[in-house]
Amino acid sequence: MPEVALYDAQGEKVGQVELADEIFAAKVNHALIHQAVVAVEWAMAQDSARTLRRSEVRLTKAKWYRQKGTGRARHGAQSAPLFVGGGVAHGPSGPRRRPKLTRRMRRQALMAALSAKMHDGAIMVVDEMAVEEISTRRFAAQLEALGAEGRVLILLGADEARDEKLYKSGRNLPLLVMREAPHINAREVMLADTIIISQAGLAALSEKVGAHA
Repeated sequence: MPEVALYDAQGEKVGQVELADEIFAAKVNHALIHQAVVAVEWAMAQDSARTLRRSEVRLTKAKWYRQKGTGRARHGAQSAPLFVGGGVAHGPSGPRRRPKLTRRMRRQALMAALSAKMHDGAIMVVDEMAVEEISTRRFAAQLEALGAEGRVLILLGADEARDEKLYKSGRNLPLLVMREAPHINAREVMLADTIIISQAGLAALSEKVGAHA
């Protein structure tokens, strides 16, 4: 089993903790991670725009003006994309088919992403994530003491995720994302430069994800 240092909320090392092999030492399937990331981004996208083609525009089909003798170019219907009010050439055509992954594929992609971050040394475990009062400045200092850099993903237990003081202290930090374990996806994991997991979040991750590995 892989081992990482266990820190307290002030960034002091207090021991070691073993991580589950099925979650943090799984095979890193880059193709599956890519599929999962693309599926999440497609689900986030809004592609409901739809334009009318030339054949769908409600205009007369009669020839606009005669073919010869005017000195102008030859034109048929006024619904051509060249004219105002005509159809749109190569415009969006409404919702497209979105890629979908099975539950097992999503779970395996998440474990592969966590294993990749574990291999990069981007995962740390703290005994508890808590703050005494609502203070963004103090919470940012706490993350700095833990050595968190870049985009930070914090995985919390159920009770920690409902802590209003913790939520309000971190919500204004632009590069911080807090999630209740195991309600995360491979995209959030891969975007993070540092992943901080509380012991409660680690237990929830092992119970919900590791049990089905």
